[in-house]
Amino acid sequence: MSTVLVVGGTGTAGSAAVTELAARGHTVRVLSRHAPVDLPAGATHTPGDLTTGAGVSEALTGVDVVVSAVNGQTRATRPVFTEGARTLTAAAREAGVRRLVLLSIVGVDEVTFGYYQALVEQERIFAACGVDTTVVRCTQFHSLVRSVFATTARFGVLPAVRGARFQSIAPAEVGRALADAASARSPGARIEIGGPEPESMRDLANTWKRVTGSRAVVVPLPVPGAAGRFLREGRNLTPENRYGTVTFEEWLADSRG
Repeated sequence: MSTVLVVGGTGTAGSAAVTELAARGHTVRVLSRHAPVDLPAGATHTPGDLTTGAGVSEALTGVDVVVSAVNGQTRATRPVFTEGARTLTAAAREAGVRRLVLLSIVGVDEVTFGYYQALVEQERIFAACGVDTTVVRCTQFHSLVRSVFATTARFGVLPAVRGARFQSIAPAEVGRALADAASARSPGARIEIGGPEPESMRDLANTWKRVTGSRAVVVPLPVPGAAGRFLREGRNLTPENRYGTVTFEEWLADSRG
């Protein structure tokens, strides 16, 4: 069993990884600025901040593996992908960490979104840091798809981007994949994982309507430019890597229950 530090362990994927790693008997530390509300047995909180570097070196003492599932959704928090990655990887190298596991997104290097570009830079920083690194690229979470529909349904509509398909995956299964990479003897430099089946955005919207009982109207939505091509060409998918087994409908019904 290893001592694993999970950075971003209070987020959707990070908390799932904490739960999975603790269930496997690893000693788990969660690095975050604020203490999580609830942690599973075998996991503890250690305060730290990647953007300032405070507490990072101390948190890495005696750590074998680091799992990074940080997220910088806004421009203000996006430096956690770049400057934060430099801080974390340098401290991990200094501490003698054996392996780094980094969560990223399928197709992240195939389109020039600002958010995706920051993730690509994060991957580069990890790969060049001198510590054995495995990047786990995954497709969109079921929870993200749900949040899109739940938000727009307030205005009576559900967007269905024309030609777009998503291979969404349950967050718990992303956590399992991160734990697999942390535990494996030699997982490789990059792994891709996706949900059980690529589905059109229209079908996903109709599933959300059926399960939730929503009366919102599904509206076809054209997306021009590079973003539209990215989705229409399916570069956000990885059909050959169907790691997840829980469908969007199953996950949605279970989460509502």
